[in-house]
Amino acid sequence: MIRSLGYTAYTYMDVRRLPLSGEPAPFFVSTLKENFLDAYQSEDFFGYDPVIRRAATTNAPFTWADCPEYHTWKRARRGARNRARYVMQVASEYGFTQGYVLPAHAVDIHGHPSSALLSLYWSNKPDTLVPKAAMPAWLKLTAASMHERMLELRGLSSDGIDIPLLTDRERECMVWACRGKTRNETADILGISDRTVEFHFQNAMRKLRVHNKFHAIAMAIHMGLVVP
Repeated sequence: MIRSLGYTAYTYMDVRRLPLSGEPAPFFVSTLKENFLDAYQSEDFFGYDPVIRRAATTNAPFTWADCPEYHTWKRARRGARNRARYVMQVASEYGFTQGYVLPAHAVDIHGHPSSALLSLYWSNKPDTLVPKAAMPAWLKLTAASMHERMLELRGLSSDGIDIPLLTDRERECMVWACRGKTRNETADILGISDRTVEFHFQNAMRKLRVHNKFHAIAMAIHMGLVVP
């Protein structure tokens, strides 16, 4: 399917945690040739690749050219080996001139954010890459569907997870706490007593199966139950 668009290979990679040198590699599957994968892994590029870093923090698809390192590695001073730029250099040495990256985000079985990328590799002239605006809409849907399927195959899918239901008051108390308000301030804002604020927080903690307010707030945000 991707070959019909001119791409020569793809990589799907879990980008929830970006390891540094010596740490275990993240989960990934790829159609890249073994020699490139061997070089990539031997250099511990996972935690330094600018494409991976960008995919972990954005929703919008992007090209390698959207990463500053894509333009600066050729101008780097001799002897200065910035690892992010070096990733771009090695990719070029293996014949990859550009790439198109689709971030994918979901919620895993624990209710935590689970991010991944689908990276497509371009080996033709860089200026012949299809512009982002002209990329088919089904490609982004494919990346999202692939991510959900991979989570399912790895036993990490959120399907069937019992997400607790918070009342409006429970959510309001937690949102104001997220925004730095004390229990007294929250009570004044909502026009209720301090004891009632504490009551709602205790109920939310029980539903979320946690034992302190900070954990309750973190879990509620992770599950999408509250937005700070």
